[in-house]
Amino acid sequence: MKVKDCMTKEVVVVKRSTNLSQLIEIFRKHSFHTLPVVETNNKIVGIVTFEDLLKVFQPYSRDLAQMLERVPFVEKEEEDILFTDISSEMGMLVIVDELINTHFVTVTEEASVKEARRLMKLHDSPRLLVVKDGDKLTGIVSLFDIILAIFKQKGIIK
Repeated sequence: MKVKDCMTKEVVVVKRSTNLSQLIEIFRKHSFHTLPVVETNNKIVGIVTFEDLLKVFQPYSRDLAQMLERVPFVEKEEEDILFTDISSEMGMLVIVDELINTHFVTVTEEASVKEARRLMKLHDSPRLLVVKDGDKLTGIVSLFDIILAIFKQKGIIK
């Protein structure tokens, strides 16, 4: 069985320019925990996850926070989101480009389900972005998609 036989083709995506308020509404409307970030022609440039929303509560920019992590003997303070002062303007001012994760795993439509599962295990990821021509998003395949396909193949479900 190939990835194209079990992948989800209708994918909800966001753009780099999607603001925080819009992103939160998409997460609320759908039960997804990961959204692909695309540019023109469905070119995949990253992902944004529900957990990435926590970056809004960080007191420093992403670059400064990464730099501070590398400095020895600097205490890393963990922000308590319940006591962090954030303004309502952040809903319009913070955009996906500030939250984006550019480390993601892809698989092609023609890859075997066995290869997709191997990549999921290797990268400890329950889902993979499906691409063609190197970077054009065509779908998502999740562990659940693979399990459903196997159950259908075995006649357990229709």
